[in-house]
Amino acid sequence: MRGFLPIAVLLLSGCMTPGQDSETAADPLPPLAVQKDAPRLAMLEHVLGGYFSSDITNPPTVCASWHDGREEEALPPDEEVALIARFPQLAPMTRCIRTDRGWRDAETEQPALVFTVHNFTCSSETSCSAWAGYRSSEENSMSYLFRGEWNGEEWQFTRDMRIIAE
Repeated sequence: MRGFLPIAVLLLSGCMTPGQDSETAADPLPPLAVQKDAPRLAMLEHVLGGYFSSDITNPPTVCASWHDGREEEALPPDEEVALIARFPQLAPMTRCIRTDRGWRDAETEQPALVFTVHNFTCSSETSCSAWAGYRSSEENSMSYLFRGEWNGEEWQFTRDMRIIAE
């Protein structure tokens, strides 16, 4: 019986097809940062990219929003679709609801996390800034100031690590 497993693996490996070559593989979506006319969306892509690229075990439902000065609001549908296409783990804002226990997933009633970009402003066509952070049912992150500069080809973002009160 011990000898059977290596033989089975060897035989089955002959049935496997190799990965697609680069010509037939689907091209990944271009980063939103290459769209000069969409700096706010590119900034949110940058913030979400940092979160989704980290090693998080058992991540909560994650949604993205803009903050209009009063409360979080859903992204325009085309912007939400563009982000979900790039981050399949991202849920539509309709999945995240605010309750007396904080943000929850409307379907599972489990905790949810809402990333928000607020106070977005552009001093020119090539320079923008905004505050970004997240809110969840258990905690809020500090908001960090993000600055975006158009370098002629794409938006480049930097995060100011100073605390708001400094």
